[in-house]
This record gives sequence, structure tokens and C-alpha cells, in this order.
Amino acid sequence: MNGVDVERQFGGEETGSVEYRIRGNWSIPERVFDFYGVETKFVNELPVSEAYPYADEALKIRDLTKDKSAGENVFRSVGPIADAGLFGRSRFDRGSKEGVIITEGEKDAMSAYEMMHHRFASVSVQSASSAKRDCTKDYDFLNSFDKIYICLDNDKAGREAVAKLQGLFDFKKVYHVKLDRYKDANEYLKAGEAFDFEKAVKASKRFAPDNIISAFSDISKALDASKEDKLGDYPFEELNQRLYGAHAGEVIVVKALEGVGKTEFFRVWEHFLIKNTKHTIGIIHLEEDNATTIKAIAGYELEVPAVLPDCGLSKEDILSGYKRAVRDDEGRLHIHSSFDVEDEEAFLGNIRFLVSAAGCRFIFLDHITWLATGLADEDERKKLDRISQKLKLLAKELRFCLVEISHVNDDGKTRGSRNISKVANTVIDLSRDVTTGSNVISITIEKARLGGRTGPAGRAVMNQEKGILEEYKLEIPND
Repeated sequence: MNGVDVERQFGGEETGSVEYRIRGNWSIPERVFDFYGVETKFVNELPVSEAYPYADEALKIRDLTKDKSAGENVFRSVGPIADAGLFGRSRFDRGSKEGVIITEGEKDAMSAYEMMHHRFASVSVQSASSAKRDCTKDYDFLNSFDKIYICLDNDKAGREAVAKLQGLFDFKKVYHVKLDRYKDANEYLKAGEAFDFEKAVKASKRFAPDNIISAFSDISKALDASKEDKLGDYPFEELNQRLYGAHAGEVIVVKALEGVGKTEFFRVWEHFLIKNTKHTIGIIHLEEDNATTIKAIAGYELEVPAVLPDCGLSKEDILSGYKRAVRDDEGRLHIHSSFDVEDEEAFLGNIRFLVSAAGCRFIFLDHITWLATGLADEDERKKLDRISQKLKLLAKELRFCLVEISHVNDDGKTRGSRNISKVANTVIDLSRDVTTGSNVISITIEKARLGGRTGPAGRAVMNQEKGILEEYKLEIPND
């Protein structure tokens, strides 16, 4: 079934004579439309649509009776377009030209092909948002060329798509065509500026992302920014001395067997940061209800075990203690109140909101392994691998400090995924002899990307009377 047959099948009933033929348009000559197999549908001798053929008999249909600039939807698709890859792919043999030009739009691909005198393969992604998907689909085809020219639209969506594409291929092959005078290839052709377009292609440089720096001025700015990296301290002296505090963009993993005291370690640190910094804190405690989290904050402020039923505190006492802890600032502490974590993108979106909109500089996640609870072993590993990597990238992008708890298996490794500890900057291991009922927690630094000072880092003890975790200091008796 060719493109005309598909369009006839899905085109609907027409009033009057219907004809399909090749014609030039958009300043693109008829011979180029013919080469790419793009047919125009005429009704009563008036052009009403163009059919752009993709792989597997998929088509994109452009309605010529509608105005895109007026916000009208001019495109529809026929067949499995999402899996069809690049427009124009089937018109070129692999590696058959000097290079391949990737554009954003079918008419741009045809325009580039014409302006480069047919010396380059010219293809198009279906849209900026699908650019990475489409290029991944036809990766082998694109990679067969010695040079790959990325020539997407000069707008926000196009620039964002370029950043996603450049990492797909060998950087020695990838060139970024920067269009300055016009938005896309077809606009150059319509303006009669084919020479300038060809010049832009030939002048393009190997792709270098905007976040690569080398100039001394950029180096100086980076050093200034590093002064602001430290966000706060740890609540225990030796741990803080070894790790130089907690920093922006850092992922800290606190791991231990169940029941050792990881959540209590979080509570003392959360309260410590509230009292000793001005930063907004985000708390995500997935294993406890919100009331318990609130009681714990109030308990550390009042030095009373507020989470226990027999603590003797009223609701008003707890609320008063909580308000005192956050200094009557409702925006100081944000508690994640949803426990639906099956949609990982929504969960990551909530963290992005806490940082970008609420201004949180610390996010406490207790615990990451909860995000894959109930899955089969292999599915759990894959999901935790993926989430831990995304969380790391999010922390780097938004410059917040992520502190997360991970349970461990019998070998002391992070449960479900080794990637949890691999991507972390810092890994802290807690241990306690639960068989004897000891309330002393030993703290060990297993990984310290800053300074590398691993090993024993002090101890903490649970003060049962006050309900708080304190630094353990061995008292030496007087002679």
C-alpha cells in the first residue's frame, strides 16, 4: 500500500473530483517532492493536503486549508507514526553521502537537501519533543555517516532537543548547525538565502554543550559558586569533620539493617538543620504517617519522646513545639503527604516542585527502597537503578542536597540496587547490636567523594528519657 492508497483509505468522503499528484510547494521544487515521495491531494483542482511518507506505511498529513500560525492543528497521522522514525530515511542508503543533516520538519529536510545541492542525506525528526526517540529508532542509519549535522529550529524547543541529541553519537561526528538569521531551513530557502544556509552548515563546529567551560572568566565564576556549595553541617562532630558538611548537588545515602535507627538519624539531622540553618527543608518519610513526622520534630524541640503514646503531651503541646521548631514560619518545612509512589515520574515531579517552587535545599527521603516495594527482584533492581540515577541528576541540576535511606541485604549492600550507593557522593553506614538491646549506634563512613576520609566516624546514643538521638561521648573517670 503506497501513500496515496493510505490517504484514500483514511481521507474521508470528498465532494467533487479528487486527484493525487506531485507538485512543488514552500519554495521547494517539484523534483525534490518527487524524490521524497510527497504527494499532494487536490479536490476540484485545489490543493488540500500533503502526505509525507514514513516507514511501515505511516504518513503525516498536512492540511493545507488550515493556518498553523493561527493556532490551528494542521497535522494528523495515519498508521504507526510513533514507531516510524525519521522522515526521509528510506530515500538514502547508509553512509552514501558526505554527511547527514537532521532537521525538525519534513519541509526543512527537503529544503536542506535542495540547498546543499543533493550532496547530503537530509532527514527530519517528527517534532522537537520526539527528536531523541526518532533518532534512537534510526540510530544505525545516522551513525553510518562520517558527519552528523544537527540542524533543528532556532527556538527554545529546538535548542532543548539539540542538547538531548548530542549525547547519542560519537562527539567527533556531531556538528551543530546554528541558524541565526532565520528559524529553520525552509525559511532560508523561501528568503532566497540558500548560500547563507550552506555557509552555516559548512561553518558548523563539533557540538560543545553550553555547560562545558574553559575560559578563565568561566573558571573564576565556578570558583565563586563553589563557596556557596556547603549548605549545612551534620549533627555529630566527628562525622561533620570528616565529611566537611553537606553540599549542594550531593546525594547522601544512610544505610543499615532494619531497626538500627536510620529514621532516628534523619530526625535529629532534620531538627538540627531547622535550628542551625535558614534553609527550607523537604521531608518524605514513606514508612510513617504525617502525624508521626510532626510529633518527632516537636519532640526534638521539646526534648520529650512525643512519638510515644504515653509522652504526656497534648495536641496543643505538640503543635506548639512544632511551631517553635520552625520559628512560626509555615514555609520552613514541607512534608510530602502522599504515599502513592507507583508513578515514579509524578514522584520525581513532586521533588522538583519541593526544590524549584517551595525552595527546599535539603530533601530527606526515607526510604528509597520503598519506591519499588512489591516488585519482582529483577523489576525492583531496574526501577531502583533508574530512580537512583534520576535522583542524582535532579540533585545536580537543581543544586539541592538529597539525603536518602536505604535498607541493606545480608551482605550489607544497598537492598534492591547497587546503583543506589554507586551514584551517591557519600555513604554512611549505621550499626547497632539489637540483640543485646544496646542503644548505641556506631557510625561508619563507607564512601566520601569529598576528601575520601572513610572509616569509623563516632557514635550516637538514644536518650530514652528525652526521646532524642545524641552524640555518644565516653566519659573518662577521674583518678
